[in-house]
Amino acid sequence: MSELSAAEERDSPVVVPTNKVTLMEGVTSWKNLNNKFLVVDLQHTADPNKRSPEWIAEARAGSVNYAREYGSKWTIYEGKRVYPTYSRDRHCMTGSIYALKRARLVSGWDGGPTDVNLAWSLAIVDPEGPRVRFIDEYHADDGDAMDFFQVVSARLKLEWFKLGGFSLHVSDQACFTKSNIEKSSLADMARKFGFSFIPGEISFVKRRSGVETLLKQYDAFKVHERCVLIDEALGGGYVYPKVMGGVGGMYKETPLKNKFSHIANTIEYVCSRLSIAARQIPYEGKRLPAHSTV
Repeated sequence: MSELSAAEERDSPVVVPTNKVTLMEGVTSWKNLNNKFLVVDLQHTADPNKRSPEWIAEARAGSVNYAREYGSKWTIYEGKRVYPTYSRDRHCMTGSIYALKRARLVSGWDGGPTDVNLAWSLAIVDPEGPRVRFIDEYHADDGDAMDFFQVVSARLKLEWFKLGGFSLHVSDQACFTKSNIEKSSLADMARKFGFSFIPGEISFVKRRSGVETLLKQYDAFKVHERCVLIDEALGGGYVYPKVMGGVGGMYKETPLKNKFSHIANTIEYVCSRLSIAARQIPYEGKRLPAHSTV
C-alpha cells in the first residue's frame, strides 16, 4: 500500500523518475518517488519478433491508435485519426533549425469573422523537394484578432527574420469574409501588419490528400519538437467524430471542430499551396535587363 494518504498523494508534485533501469530490451523499471511503488514497463520490443522495421510499419498501418497500443502515450481521443500515417518517430525533428539558401517561409492561417479560435503555423519549404518543415505555431481561443496578429508579427520579425527568404501567407477562405459588425475581414487586418493572404484549397479532400502524400514520402514532412499542438493534433487530436447512433465504427466525413482541427487546418492550407512556394522567381538575385519587359 502507499505510504502517502490520498490527499497527500493528490497534492504531491509529479516527480520524473531518475532511477529508471533497463532490465532488457523492451523492459524498464523504476521506483515511483511519490508512492514508492515499483514500476515495470513492458514494451512490444521485448518480443524479438516485434522489433523489425517491417513489423512496426505493418502494426502502425493496421492501427489508428498505434501510439497508445504499442507506445507510451495514454491520452485517449474520441474518434478516428485523420492522419494515421503520422508518426512522432518518423516525422518529428529536434535540435537547431536551418534553412537552405532558396527556402521559403510559408505561414498557414485559420480563422473567420465569427471564430474565437485563431491558429497560425510557420513552415520552411524547400522549393526543390518540395520538403516542408513546420517550425512554429500559435493558437488563440479568445477571438482577439488584433492581439493574435501582434503576437505572430512579433515572432516573424524577432525570431524568424534571420531566415529571410521569400514569404507566403496561405489562409482559410473565411479570412476574406467581412464581419457584419466591423465591416472588415481578417485579411484586411492582416494587411495592416504587412501580410497578404493567399486563399488555401477549399476542398477538405484535396487538402487531406496533399498532407497525406507528403507524410508517405521520405523526409518530405517534418514537425519540430517546439510545435507541441501540431504534434498532438496529427497524433490523435484531429479526428473524425463518431456518428451519433451509428453502428460500430461509423464516423462522420468531416473532422471534429476543436483546437486541434484549427491548427491542423493551417498545415493543410500550407501544403495545398506548395506548388506556389516551389516556383522560382524570374531573375531572382540578378540585374534585370535594361531594355526588356519582364
